[in-house]
Amino acid sequence: MKTQIKASYRDIAKLFAKHLPIEGKEFGDKVGEFLTTITRMQPEAKTALKASYVFASKVPKAEQDDFFQELVLAILERRTKDERLAYAIARFDWVDFWRKYTIRQHFLAGSLNQVYEDAEGNECQLGELLVGECEFERKMDGKLDAQSIWNQLPDSIKPIVQKRLEGKPLTNTERQRLNYHVKQKPMVLVS
Repeated sequence: MKTQIKASYRDIAKLFAKHLPIEGKEFGDKVGEFLTTITRMQPEAKTALKASYVFASKVPKAEQDDFFQELVLAILERRTKDERLAYAIARFDWVDFWRKYTIRQHFLAGSLNQVYEDAEGNECQLGELLVGECEFERKMDGKLDAQSIWNQLPDSIKPIVQKRLEGKPLTNTERQRLNYHVKQKPMVLVS
């Protein structure tokens, strides 16, 4: 069967070997080992490797290895031997990658990297402020939720819950009262 994808198994073997801490003859030997392994693979796997190699080489260097793995997995999950279909799957994922990547890069390179001065004159990035604000909001939401649940508890149960929160052991009677209350009003903890 004549292949339409312009990628050699040797190039793929070099891609695998380049991450190993070896040089010179050892590198060449390892490329040879990987090449032997690749040529013994099932046709579906070889097709997935070749199509993935083509499109992974078209993304930024920092993203290439992860994207290569994602493409191979996506193609293998579809269990196709057809090169045209594997190529189409890889191309579709590649287009999707670039759409998401450009949005992410635009967002990160945009206003979040701008430097502002706070009230004391300290410089900080908007992205750092946003992270801090989100963390503060999460804590406040948790505090408000806890306060709402606490306010819904009957006065007879509050000391038992307080004891439990402090890590003190409950007596059998307290445990039974708490379990009974939870069974009677289980939705209080969810709302």
